[in-house]
Amino acid sequence: PQALSFHSKNANIARTCNYIFLKSSIVEKSVHIPRLGQHISTDSFAMSSLTSPSGKDCPFHQFLAISFFIVPPLLLPPLRKLLNTPPPCPSPNLDHNSPVSSTVSSVLAAVSSCSKALRSTTLAGAKAGSTNTSGDDQLSVDLLTDALSFASLRSCDDVKFCISEETPTYVSANKGGTVAVSFDPLDGSSIMGPNFAVGGIYALWPVGSGEDDLQGRRGDEALASVVAVYGSRTTAFVSVKGRGCSELTLTDGGWTVTRPKVEISSAAKIFAPGNLRATKGHPGYKRAVDMWIAEGYTLRYTGGMVPDVCHILSKGGGVFSNVATEGAKQKLRFLYEVAAIVLMVE
Repeated sequence: PQALSFHSKNANIARTCNYIFLKSSIVEKSVHIPRLGQHISTDSFAMSSLTSPSGKDCPFHQFLAISFFIVPPLLLPPLRKLLNTPPPCPSPNLDHNSPVSSTVSSVLAAVSSCSKALRSTTLAGAKAGSTNTSGDDQLSVDLLTDALSFASLRSCDDVKFCISEETPTYVSANKGGTVAVSFDPLDGSSIMGPNFAVGGIYALWPVGSGEDDLQGRRGDEALASVVAVYGSRTTAFVSVKGRGCSELTLTDGGWTVTRPKVEISSAAKIFAPGNLRATKGHPGYKRAVDMWIAEGYTLRYTGGMVPDVCHILSKGGGVFSNVATEGAKQKLRFLYEVAAIVLMVE
């Protein structure tokens, strides 16, 4: 086991919280905050008020760790329960006992943990008080799903390193690994408040030899991708380069293959026009949207790329668009979001 610690950025409340990482689970220690005179047990899921030395209330979210391996222990039940996931069901389009297959299984374990966590939390819209490198405000659930994903991926012997939108640095996993994983742990977290479906996006890459291993990679270099949807049920679309896409559904008994082969036709008339503000400064985009409306396409747009694209996959066809202009910019990231989606669609 490896002992880990973190410190709050706020010097007035800087404290240490130790965790012990095991192969596939996390065992928590109690958190002691001596200067605040508060002792918190991670098993109790109960918290009395925290006050600073000045007597003012001290928001607990200030203790959020920005590091990938820490989650505020009081946000959810103990992590060891969240990580006790059912055995993943490998997708039928995988070569079993391959590095890609074992990595996909670890991703599915992460998705299972995130699904349980998201259904347990009441802090869907709570801000963590930090921003990622793209300038987005981070929510508590962003950091939580990020930590759960890293914990699962680092337990896989075939993963050499991982990197995420919330933690945009290469995080080592296993020296002998041959697969790298880039991911967005929670796409659409900003629409969780009204209880819209959200998702997770994971792309698998062959490990290279350079220090900036994933710099300059092309989308067709990806080995596989997993795109998860957290809605009324939890599903995962598993795509493998050259071997198609399958849909899995998470049940009480684990992952079940619900559609062995997912295909898209050109006949369906569904459209999900992202960033409609761009139609003001982009005549071509406005003409396209007007055409879809005139031809009777059905509007199906939630504001989340994962549920919108996966809805098209479920219906067998449709159009997803996201056009940017100088006055209506977008923040779709190739490494964390676009590459995995493109592999799945193509």
